[in-house]
Amino acid sequence: MKFGKRLAAVGLAAAMTFALAACGGDVTPEEAMAYVKGELDSSYLGQYNEDYLELMDLTAEEAEEQNYVWNTEAEADIMMEAFEMYPSEETTTKMVELVKEIYSHSKYEVQSATKGEDGSYLVTVSIEPIDILVQYTDNYDLPTVWSEACAAHGVTAQEQIDAMSDAEYEALEQTYADAIIEGIQGLMPNLGYEPAQSVVIQLKLEDNVYTMVGTDWQNLDGMIIDYSGQYAG
Repeated sequence: MKFGKRLAAVGLAAAMTFALAACGGDVTPEEAMAYVKGELDSSYLGQYNEDYLELMDLTAEEAEEQNYVWNTEAEADIMMEAFEMYPSEETTTKMVELVKEIYSHSKYEVQSATKGEDGSYLVTVSIEPIDILVQYTDNYDLPTVWSEACAAHGVTAQEQIDAMSDAEYEALEQTYADAIIEGIQGLMPNLGYEPAQSVVIQLKLEDNVYTMVGTDWQNLDGMIIDYSGQYAG
C-alpha cells in the first residue's frame, strides 16, 4: 500500500496541499496517523522514518527537499516579515538556521484517526506551542532595537538614512536583523511551551485520493510557534 507524494506547496507554510492514494479505499487508521505524523516529523524535525518513506514512496533526500527545506525556508520568510527585516541573503541564511533550531523543540502528538461514512479521515493532533517569540516580544521593543542599530551606525536623523547608499542601508538593516536573531538565540535556553492545543486534520477522500485540507494544516502550522501569545494560558 503506497501513499501518494505531496502534490503542491502553494503560498506560505500555512497553505500546503497534500495527497495520498487510497488504493481502493484500504487506508487504515494507523496508516492515516502515520501519514500525518510523518508529515509533521519531516516538516518540523527533519526526520524521516522508514515506514513513512515507504508509505509516501519517497527517499529521505526527496522528503527533506519537499518538506523540511521548503518548510524552514517558508517559516524564515514569515519570521523576517513579522520582525520587518530586510531579507538579505545573509539574514535569510541566519534565519533559516534559527528556525531549524526552534523547530527542533517542536512538541506534538498524533492522537487518533477516525474514519467517516464518506471514507474521509479526521486525524486529531495535540500541539504544545513554542513560546520563544512571545518571550522575545515581552523582553524587547522593536523600535528600540532599530534605534540602537541606527546609533551603532552613527545615524540620528531620517535625513541621514535617506542619504545612505544601498550598501550602507543594507548594512544598517543587517545590524538590526542580527540584533533580533541574537536576542532570540539568547532566550533559547529558556524556551518553553504554552498549554496543549488540539487540532483536527481532515483527509478528504475524492476520486480514490486522500487530500489533506489546507486550512486544517494552516491551523496546525500556526500553533507550532506562537507569534503573538494567543495560546498562552
